[in-house]
Amino acid sequence: MPECIKCGDEYNPKRKQLGYHTCLECGGIDAKVEMARKAKCTAPAFNKGAYQYVGNRQAALGIGR
Repeated sequence: MPECIKCGDEYNPKRKQLGYHTCLECGGIDAKVEMARKAKCTAPAFNKGAYQYVGNRQAALGIGR
């Protein structure tokens, strides 16, 4: 059985085959942190436009042009 790299608990080997290295609980905590970070990475693409996700620096430089 594979062990979680964060808490050391064992988790399902099928999860390991999918490429995850954490148990469901630790993975859920990481996902919540990532969701909060990505929620701050939005900007309007143009005046009166809808907000869209800005994933990297190049995208941020091109917003509003």
